[in-house]
Amino acid sequence: MSEEIVEKLRKMLNNMRDWEKKPLLKSGKIVIEIVKLPERRGKSTVKPEHLALMIRREDAFRGLIIVSPDELDDLRKAISSQKLDEVIAGLWKIYKEKSIQEFEL
Repeated sequence: MSEEIVEKLRKMLNNMRDWEKKPLLKSGKIVIEIVKLPERRGKSTVKPEHLALMIRREDAFRGLIIVSPDELDDLRKAISSQKLDEVIAGLWKIYKEKSIQEFEL
């Protein structure tokens, strides 16, 4: 990790509004953004404002928020699963079957 990136992130944290997003990466229909999360106060805890990654579809408003390197590693492991590949292929096959619409002649 370079100090240059850390310094840019510090500036972003100071200059961004709560929930503001900055695009970081786009791959096909997936967008990864940096988002500023506001301070959260609970009854016994306080989480300071901070930056996180948001991973979402380009046509979605909500997404998955990743804060720590461990969460990103867990996500990488989960989506690289062979079982997931098989399930998504099956889901897509069923979707394509259901998307065919027949009309009477």
